[in-house]
Amino acid sequence: MQKPSAWMTATARAAHQLYDQPLILNDPLAVRLLGVEREAELRADAQRQQHPLAAAMRATMAVRARLAEDSWLAAQARGVQQYVILGAGLDTYAYRAEHTAHIYEVDLPAMQHWKRDCLRAADISEPANVRYVANDFTDGSLLEDLQQQGFDAAQPACFSWLGVSMYLQPDEVMRTLRDIADCAPGSSIVFDYSVHRRHLNDNERAGLDFVTAALAAQGEPLQSSFEPPLLEHMLRHHGYRHVENFGAEKLSTLYGPRLSGIFRLIRATV
Repeated sequence: MQKPSAWMTATARAAHQLYDQPLILNDPLAVRLLGVEREAELRADAQRQQHPLAAAMRATMAVRARLAEDSWLAAQARGVQQYVILGAGLDTYAYRAEHTAHIYEVDLPAMQHWKRDCLRAADISEPANVRYVANDFTDGSLLEDLQQQGFDAAQPACFSWLGVSMYLQPDEVMRTLRDIADCAPGSSIVFDYSVHRRHLNDNERAGLDFVTAALAAQGEPLQSSFEPPLLEHMLRHHGYRHVENFGAEKLSTLYGPRLSGIFRLIRATV
């Protein structure tokens, strides 16, 4: 099962390694994971990759992954030993990091089978500390599924959830966030979301319309958007003690490139 959005993200992260300097996200496995044929196509695609829209998409993918990984490294420094990658897709973190922490990749079973096929084809080994957890974020209990794979609910965990919430209904997004709020104190999540159009400027609204149409055409329509102040209020209501908002300006200060404000990131701590 190849979801277009997962393949697009993986391709953008690989292209970032080939076409951008300095690197925001150093991911030496990203290109290998594409496979030899797709890598050759990407290397031959220099003209299109130099287009400002392609560069902007690469920057978005790299920045959100970098924030999530930086947040996990900071959590590890505080003693957290569980990292949960929700909607893992073709994320490579677990296969390029040297550590003994427990890593849980959560995704649809078919997506996980596809990813593991890609790993084998690229001769990338699966570390013993990685667990694959089947969940689609639309029903069931995320925590129960994690615990079946050894997750310790009594210990804090760091979660990342990138490129997923906008494809879910608002109540499905909040259900997952409530599940994480029930984790041990000190647990945290980094996630991105689509901003409600009333909070966007004219250029961003035009960009949102373009993205919405493109995603719908490939069978993955946007299902949710949030108003930033209301989303923060809901997070605090559900038990998150600390909520940090990362808009385009703040992310530019942290990592360099100027991003669109269509999608924003939040880091919330229980």
